[in-house]
Amino acid sequence: MEQAMIPIRVSRLSDWKIYGSQRGRLRSTLDRCGVFFCRAGEVELEIDNTPYIIKPGDICFYVASALVRVLRVGGEIDGVVVEVDVDYILPISNKVLNVQDILFMRDHPCITLTDAQCRYVDKLLELYMRRIKEGDGQVGSSKCRSLKVELIKAGGQALFYELLMIYYTNRPMHPVQRTQKDIIFQRFIVDLFNHYRAEREVLFYAERQNLSARYFSSVVKEKSGRSVLQWIIQMVISEAKQLLECSELSIKEIAVRLNFCTQSFFGKYFKQYVGVSPKEYRERSLAL
Repeated sequence: MEQAMIPIRVSRLSDWKIYGSQRGRLRSTLDRCGVFFCRAGEVELEIDNTPYIIKPGDICFYVASALVRVLRVGGEIDGVVVEVDVDYILPISNKVLNVQDILFMRDHPCITLTDAQCRYVDKLLELYMRRIKEGDGQVGSSKCRSLKVELIKAGGQALFYELLMIYYTNRPMHPVQRTQKDIIFQRFIVDLFNHYRAEREVLFYAERQNLSARYFSSVVKEKSGRSVLQWIIQMVISEAKQLLECSELSIKEIAVRLNFCTQSFFGKYFKQYVGVSPKEYRERSLAL
């Protein structure tokens, strides 16, 4: 079964390249979000410049394009990492999460499970990993292969809801009625993930929803505490940093990927918001 057909990837935390020279480097999260489940050992992470210590029994969520950096590993690390494509998870999450939920989880990504919850999550993950592994290398009809992919997708959706249920059980929130402004913001986030590489103007996103730029900007600021431009800049700079650290693309190729007219313009844009040039940033990351 081709991995490209499956929008979900499950790996052992011990399989991550987090030792030696890889420590302190960014984990590429372009176009995908994920969750860590720690079984043993200890990992110190930095997510969007905020440090978190993940201990046995902890779960930690991160969103697509977040800057995830492993700072320290303690003991014999064991755990599971589940990563999903953002195109797959957004429609699922929008069924059950509103703006307040998403922002709350972004600001409070980690929870500690009870012993019973640990055993339950461990069992869920093992069953799901077994389902994925059973599909690898099997020969069958195209119908069987399609069914296996859909089973894995459906299982991933169920796993996502199970983890959300545990998260909000451990971190209860007062219910907030979903408003039209919530819908506007959530549509903006979907549009942003789909278009930020090519579109960096507020007007583009406002017109996608037939709204004036002024009203659209006020809604996004009200619901998230950030301006539309700040959201766009964060996405562009986040991908630029990850490509500089985690890929072998040249700076010119990165500029083209992010739809900058010239490498020079990309360099000025990057330095304006990061404080150093792309070349300096890459050299510093390689020196870690």
